[in-house]
Amino acid sequence: IGTTSKRENLQKMIEDAKDKKFDIILAKELSRLARNGTLSYKIRDLCNDEGIHIITLDNAINTLKGETHLFGLFAWLYEQESQNTSNRVKDTLRTRAKKGLFHGSNPPYRYEVRDGKLYISSDDTPNIVRRIYNEYLSGSGRDKIARRLYNEGIPTPAEIAGKKNAGDKWNDSTLRLILTNPHYVGDLVLGRETTVSVTSSKRKKVEKEKQIIHKNAHEPIISREVFDAVKQQMKIRTKFITAPKKHLFTNILY
Repeated sequence: IGTTSKRENLQKMIEDAKDKKFDIILAKELSRLARNGTLSYKIRDLCNDEGIHIITLDNAINTLKGETHLFGLFAWLYEQESQNTSNRVKDTLRTRAKKGLFHGSNPPYRYEVRDGKLYISSDDTPNIVRRIYNEYLSGSGRDKIARRLYNEGIPTPAEIAGKKNAGDKWNDSTLRLILTNPHYVGDLVLGRETTVSVTSSKRKKVEKEKQIIHKNAHEPIISREVFDAVKQQMKIRTKFITAPKKHLFTNILY
């Protein structure tokens, strides 16, 4: 929706502007360039530095005629419009969540989504989840489990989901997510994270009281007893892990 600078064609336009490959940016309105105030000003400043003009067909901005006094107002309005759209989308997803429908972009590892409901994958891979829990309870650390899975060529959750640039190496954070995911005991938990704002891709955790939880919403892969035992083990192990002390000459002496 134009709130970030990661759009491929926008980046090409910025690079072409730096190389002075054109003289004018012609847009239907400022929102077609950006709906992020910071990004809008970045494009404006770049054009000023490179001697490139911006003209919008709604007659709001025309740097050829010096008509730029409304630039800040429109940059703010379009960002607010995007924020309102984002809020409406979040409200819609929350309504679906209250009905017990899964709305994530990717289902939990080894689950499938059909008509908004989670179902255990029909292949043998759900046993990978059970194996991870059992090995952790048997005393193996997350790093050791990750090395075993990688050495055996077990596909990572990112590979299964078909994510772009998915790595084939299992890591500590991936296993931690699996070992703490309540979906594996059959509970549908939605709204655990949210974006900081429409102009940022950063996410923040939502307080548990504000999360939407449906108990026994789908078939579990892990029993509650095993899940709770892992949760307790993680607390105990974290308690006894001590951070290495920083030496006086760290980052100074080589």
